[in-house]
Amino acid sequence: MNLYRIDVEHLSQKDSHQAIETFVLAENDETVYQWLDKEKTYGCWSDRDEEDGPCDIYNDDYEVVGQESYKEKMIRLKGELNDEDRNCDDLYYGKTFYGWEQMPNDMLETRAAALKGLGILVEL
Repeated sequence: MNLYRIDVEHLSQKDSHQAIETFVLAENDETVYQWLDKEKTYGCWSDRDEEDGPCDIYNDDYEVVGQESYKEKMIRLKGELNDEDRNCDDLYYGKTFYGWEQMPNDMLETRAAALKGLGILVEL
């Protein structure tokens, strides 16, 4: 198992904030993606995968070097929060972006027990 920190950023016309949403104990990045898609984005990521089709992959010179699904892109980038090309237009109602980072595995059991005691650990 791995420990992941779930980060959130909310942007709107009048205010914005960044925060640590929670911590997740999961097997891999794909499990974290599936949890975020179901629990936080309410299926928006999987809907985009079906509606938008493949996404282009660009190199440093902004040349297309391949394609991937939206799910593959989110797993590679570890969420929309880490996407340089995320859409920040039309912030009238605000937009929320999620991302994750794997925490070091040293003292995993101790960290997980402490986070569980604080009520901020989700075990998948």
